[in-house]
Amino acid sequence: MRFALVLFLVLCFAAAYADTLDYAHQAVVVMSIESGPVNVQGTADLAKRAIEVLKTASYDRDWTVAAYLSSHPLAERKLERINLDSRRAGTKFLSDGAISEEYDYPLVGAVLSLILPPTGGGRLLGRTACPVCGQPWPEGKEPPPGVTLVPYEDGSVPEYSGILIDARGLGFRPALFPRAVVESGDVVIGPEFASAERLAQAGAFAYFRDRSEALTSERIGASPLVVRALRVSGNNQCDLVVSQYEAARIHGSKANLDLLLKCRVGLLVD
Repeated sequence: MRFALVLFLVLCFAAAYADTLDYAHQAVVVMSIESGPVNVQGTADLAKRAIEVLKTASYDRDWTVAAYLSSHPLAERKLERINLDSRRAGTKFLSDGAISEEYDYPLVGAVLSLILPPTGGGRLLGRTACPVCGQPWPEGKEPPPGVTLVPYEDGSVPEYSGILIDARGLGFRPALFPRAVVESGDVVIGPEFASAERLAQAGAFAYFRDRSEALTSERIGASPLVVRALRVSGNNQCDLVVSQYEAARIHGSKANLDLLLKCRVGLLVD
């Protein structure tokens, strides 16, 4: 009985320090048990814990953040020296007079800017056109150097407020930089189509638990292009495979590409 009680107390203490990465709010949540004001050293320790939690996260389909940093030592040094801002997100008063506090350390902005993947260079999937005359580009013909093809638009693509991928029930695992891809692996949504500045400020995707939450968000809006993912892929199970048809819809207009550029994309997740 005594052993069971001790184990219970240990588990409760561990739960109090269950630091997590909250993808929905793009923040690391650090728990602290406080019996008085938090001093400067205590704040620094919490920030270090936030960085350690970040390192355990999936970076993209293949890497963890720790693996990425191992390959980018300059980024790792900058991250370890960064002054992380935090805000108190929740307070609980314990029976022994101590206080349990939650601190949110935002990832967007300064943190993500240090570990961004390369952006730009995405290849359009679907019908393309000459950027000068707007006429359909011959299928299979490579454009000359310096010429960037644009979507071929025939006026049939509606104007969407955002792009929303339904990833529920597929075993999707969140990551900092997931992608939407087709079966061949070609990227449909990802850093290849995003603005580096916007990617750092907003993150790759917004995460939602239900559709109504997404439709009332400023990022996705009330009339998004909704796409159902087929499955997940990659070692970290964070890339979402969509059909070639859906890829062509997403890349079907300059307006849609502008949504990708501004990261006005979201995921419905379990």
